[in-house]
Amino acid sequence: MQRFTPLLVDAARPCRHLPGDRWFVDETYVKVAGRWTYLYRAVDQHGQVIDVLASARRDQAAARRFFTAALSHGRRPVEVTTDKAAVYPRILDELVPEACHVDVA
Repeated sequence: MQRFTPLLVDAARPCRHLPGDRWFVDETYVKVAGRWTYLYRAVDQHGQVIDVLASARRDQAAARRFFTAALSHGRRPVEVTTDKAAVYPRILDELVPEACHVDVA
């Protein structure tokens, strides 16, 4: 699986459209190789994955690292929907001040 995944991603890349301008961001706690890890993920309004980050911690540094990587993929969002994690407003105001931040329960 790990050997073929990069090949499939590269083959599918020309078929993908540009990321949308409305992002939905969430993090979850998953077990990876026997260790619990936080998994950050952003998808656009079309369901296309913008970026994914696995992190040992759920803190401001991890959120900044995730959003910096996600923003490097092209189009900047005009709206970002997240959960009510306290770290998101600060990071979004710093990295994407022009975006509207919507936090939902």
